[in-house]
Amino acid sequence: MSPGSDPPDLRDRSDAALVTAFVAGDGAAFDVLVERHSPRVYAVCLRYFANAADAEDALQDTFVTLLRRAETYRGTAAFSTWLHRVAMNACHDLSRRRARRPRSSGDGVERLAEMAAPDDPLAARELGLELERALAALDETTRAAVVLHDVAGLPYADIATRLDLPVGTVKSRIHRGHGRLADALTHLREPVGPAEPPRQRP
Repeated sequence: MSPGSDPPDLRDRSDAALVTAFVAGDGAAFDVLVERHSPRVYAVCLRYFANAADAEDALQDTFVTLLRRAETYRGTAAFSTWLHRVAMNACHDLSRRRARRPRSSGDGVERLAEMAAPDDPLAARELGLELERALAALDETTRAAVVLHDVAGLPYADIATRLDLPVGTVKSRIHRGHGRLADALTHLREPVGPAEPPRQRP
């Protein structure tokens, strides 16, 4: 690239190049991957559940997994194939969780609260404080997207209008925010039950 020229648009890069960029610390590359693959992943999840709400939850879980484990993609198969396996694992896991406990009307942050301390007032108070700290640690746009989605219950399109962002970017911000909140609250969720055995990496 000649001096002074603009860097290539991320949207022109291959999936593998985007994964490499994201693992190296480029959060915008993750946004592009979400925008590019959300429709296909959602279609896979919708075929599995035949239910839009469950498909949306599985879609979210898929991209949270990508957020946390992108470095496990080795490029031996097409990224879309790898992500399809991640989505199917997310669907299977969600199906098992739903079979073990009643479906909650909460989502995102509220679901974390239920998992951490459903009946213990002291633990619930601790969770509230931890959750406030975790939210405060998010960047302003991601925090706003998460709050508008999980607390206000706004659909992605309305959030996109309010924040003046593309819908795909709003989705990726929410997925990323949920992943960081889950990581921040992991120590509060561990005592709930025995840990599931580690699953083989896709």
